[in-house]
Amino acid sequence: MSVTGRKFLTSINWPVVSSVLSKHTEITGSLAAFRKGYEEAERQLTQLKEADRAIDFDHYRRILKNNDIVDKLEKVARAQKIVKVDLADQLKTISVFEAKAIASAELYVKETAANLADLNETVANIETARPVTQLTVEDVVKAKPDVVQYTEEMVKQGKFTVDGYDERFPSLSLL
Repeated sequence: MSVTGRKFLTSINWPVVSSVLSKHTEITGSLAAFRKGYEEAERQLTQLKEADRAIDFDHYRRILKNNDIVDKLEKVARAQKIVKVDLADQLKTISVFEAKAIASAELYVKETAANLADLNETVANIETARPVTQLTVEDVVKAKPDVVQYTEEMVKQGKFTVDGYDERFPSLSLL
């Protein structure tokens, strides 16, 4: 991985990202899997870089009686060349993951924007609303026409109290 990519991945505040995306378990799971894979690859790379790769064939010649085997192994070891690995499949997998992550992030942005628009509309309604003390019966009927039917039905049934009102707003007459 490039130095820039490594700096970017180490600069991410993973707990904050997880908490922000906590409602999107698919995204959080994908990011956690990506992070785990990256950290494992980084750990293995560090171990390989720190590993001593030199083989002391003289040591084996002193220990073993059959020096021909040591000579053959030394010849094979010196003939080995570093092979470059084709990373096309891994890059393709990363591209697919990136495309899914981008699509999911765009969906999240749209949902958040819609929620924010609803909240802004609600705040605007609250700010422009008249106080309850200034409301008239006509205003209530205009906003909620079914209140008239509900009230007429209650009067026909002889009910003059609203169910649950006393539980929610206790009577202060005993005080």
